Amino acid sequence: MTNWHNLTGREFFSGRNLNKQARTPLWIEVHTALWLSPPTATIRNFGIVGRKIQIYGDPSAQLDRLWLEHPQLGGRGCDIVAILDPKTDREPEFMHTCVNLISDARVPILPGELAFVIGYPRGLHTGFGLPIWKSTFIASEPHYNVEVGEMSLPAFFLDGYTREGMSGSPVFARYRGMWDAKDPYKPVDPAEPGFWNRDDVNIFGSEATEFIGIYSGRIPEKEGEAALGLCWRKDAIEQVCSTHFLSGIIPQHGNSPP
Repeated sequence: MTNWHNLTGREFFSGRNLNKQARTPLWIEVHTALWLSPPTATIRNFGIVGRKIQIYGDPSAQLDRLWLEHPQLGGRGCDIVAILDPKTDREPEFMHTCVNLISDARVPILPGELAFVIGYPRGLHTGFGLPIWKSTFIASEPHYNVEVGEMSLPAFFLDGYTREGMSGSPVFARYRGMWDAKDPYKPVDPAEPGFWNRDDVNIFGSEATEFIGIYSGRIPEKEGEAALGLCWRKDAIEQVCSTHFLSGIIPQHGNSPP
């Protein structure tokens, strides 16, 4: 998963080219952990290796895009896309777990709660390529679309000091307190009969993290003075991915609209 503007090289709201030379990306480079030693080695080492992924079936003509867009909103209505990248045999089995499979915990996702944008601000990383956890706060009702100009977007606002290089980063909400594990938005009452015998309530002092969406950068310049960024919701991500499962193959749509 990444942003539409990362693959097209065009700013999401205005459509302007983000490259000073007005170039359009033909491929992206991903960096993943791969085994550097053969399976027969006594001690196996892994390292971060970069590799190219083509984003057009015909790069010379920029035709037959290989990425998936939102089935109703398209590229210019939803700044998230998906592109298939199967795991290779050289990838360690304990690396690169899908973000939606890291935890099955559900937490209350509410305005004012802490959220982490996990990415590479200005290309910074730690260790052998580990990302930076930038803290933000959920700044709008996360279950309602936000209105930017004339656009209604399946996203919510984050308030935080994010920087270039974080577009496409996964976002996780973290919650501390007491809540119903089955229905995070259902009020809990410690005084109700049998409350302390329940095994479906996280009591005081509990903490959990839930994947909640994908970051795509600040809103346009004028509105951007409010220092708000966009987090696209999980349901929008699922709808983008459903395009592949509905068609059974990667669709070939030709050029994206300008």
